Amino acid sequence: MHIAVVIPAFNEEERLPGVLEAVTSCPFVRQVIVVDDGSEDGTAKVAQKFGVKVIRLERNLGKAGAVWIGLQEVSEPIVVLLDADLKGLKPSHIEALAQPVASDGVDMTLGIFRGGRFWTDLSHLIAPWVSGQRAMPIKRIRELPDFSDLGYGLEAALNKFAREHGWIVRTVVLYGVSHVMKEEKLGFLKAIRARAGMYWEVGKGWLVSLNGRKPSSPK
Repeated sequence: MHIAVVIPAFNEEERLPGVLEAVTSCPFVRQVIVVDDGSEDGTAKVAQKFGVKVIRLERNLGKAGAVWIGLQEVSEPIVVLLDADLKGLKPSHIEALAQPVASDGVDMTLGIFRGGRFWTDLSHLIAPWVSGQRAMPIKRIRELPDFSDLGYGLEAALNKFAREHGWIVRTVVLYGVSHVMKEEKLGFLKAIRARAGMYWEVGKGWLVSLNGRKPSSPK
């Protein structure tokens, strides 16, 4: 079970080390790609200290754009997508995400938070499909057309694409995992604006069809 991990990161120098400690400690991980999405802090420098591949973008492309660029570099058979602000992540969680893909022919897994923090548990209870923690085989990654303009609509678009193409999707409970909320990162007022923009992009992700796009598969 050889895994490549792709982590999009924007201004996450404080939170990224905890994620990379877990990722680089997982014995099944063979490749780690951090895409610094135009950060204004030391995100790239922090990632480089872990000896992983770092792609530094000059401007912020949004989550989908950063993920898409990271996928171009993947060379392992199983790809795990992780957010850069996770708390409580362990190597076993990464293995749990990838195992159904490796052993059971699952096309995509969704990691669901439980037993971490009340608010993040609640958000995944209400809308588990928004999770950014996923695993897919590289053959499915190569079927995806270019989604780089979707921002936070990435997960919604992936769910829609999977449903339309009959993918086998399985949820995986990630016990003890949560993430840092926008209110903690940005403050209340900035977080409200950021959430509004995020929900707009998520809605757009539900509406857009990837089927009509020109295939532009990662190499």
